[in-house]
Amino acid sequence: MNKRYALWGGLLATMALIIIVMVRVADDDTNQAPASAAIQNSGTAESEILAPRDNDWIKGNPDADVVVVKYSDFQCPACRFYASMDDQLSQEMGDDVLFIFRHFPLSSFEHSNLASRYTEAAGRQDKFWRMHDLIYINQQRWSRSNDAESIFRQFADSIDLDMTQLDEDLEDPDLMARIRSDYEDGQRLGVRAVPSLFINGEMIQNPSSMDEYREMIESRL
Repeated sequence: MNKRYALWGGLLATMALIIIVMVRVADDDTNQAPASAAIQNSGTAESEILAPRDNDWIKGNPDADVVVVKYSDFQCPACRFYASMDDQLSQEMGDDVLFIFRHFPLSSFEHSNLASRYTEAAGRQDKFWRMHDLIYINQQRWSRSNDAESIFRQFADSIDLDMTQLDEDLEDPDLMARIRSDYEDGQRLGVRAVPSLFINGEMIQNPSSMDEYREMIESRL
């Protein structure tokens, strides 16, 4: 546990710098729904999109009263910061909250889609969260590289993935469709920037601190 917090610790320490770059405009798409479409009464298509799914990547209690759905990009610095907060809060409040990760790779970031593919492929070997953490914690390293994929492969080797299966899964159209589906669902909800957070179906203004994030969750218990 201490090692886990140590890995994320440096990200929390750089909160002020990261918040400056929190808002990233998503891919241009004149057909996106307005952001207000994200907040709807139960039973609407938007509520169905935000409901937990069997194939979601989750942390916490599946039966929790509070559900946080996050649309995120692996190359976005602000997303890296919120990943660290999600990890810590899931450890603190695991019985009270369910965190759900959804892909929203932006075309403005060169390696975002590839990073999503590697996490999905790792997930097929039950190691989504280990790859997720490695990619976020080492974001500055691979995002500045001319060969991000070689770094992702090093991560895959370090967590003992079957590399043959990994290569097959990386090219699987179903895997790519899963990522695209997340992205398109985010568009339907009005997601235009990452990270975008929904708590119990409501799009929220991103908290600026761990304490504020914790309070948002606790207020809904």
